[in-house]
Amino acid sequence: MSRAPRAGASQLDEALLTNRLREAIKSLLDNFAAILKAAKIDDENQIADNVEGEHGLQQMQVRASNMVRASEALLRLTGDIKECLILHDLPVLHKHHTEHKADLQKISHMTHATLQKVQRILVQDLRTLQEDSFLPAVNGGALDK
Repeated sequence: MSRAPRAGASQLDEALLTNRLREAIKSLLDNFAAILKAAKIDDENQIADNVEGEHGLQQMQVRASNMVRASEALLRLTGDIKECLILHDLPVLHKHHTEHKADLQKISHMTHATLQKVQRILVQDLRTLQEDSFLPAVNGGALDK
């Protein structure tokens, strides 16, 4: 029952991530093409060389800024994809957690059994010591009478 919404959410997440990836790559390619176009020297243009150079420089800076923004979007997208993979890989994490829990319970039972064994030995030794310490007092008391 809970698997169906997860699968739908996973497909939706995947579609959104794919769309974001396409947009970022398209932006990078468009801006790179615009930088190359601005860097191209056009002899047939009637605009003064200084004005053309400044305009081209301005265009290249704007496009380079857009490429940086698209690259940052790709980096954020990479983080989102990693997060999505971690969150959708919960069954594997749950299996690992269950195995680790079983190992810890086994160790706990072994420790508990060892402690009970030590407790029995201590109780036995304390009873022996108690009996040994009361016997001379009882024997000594009987001799005094």
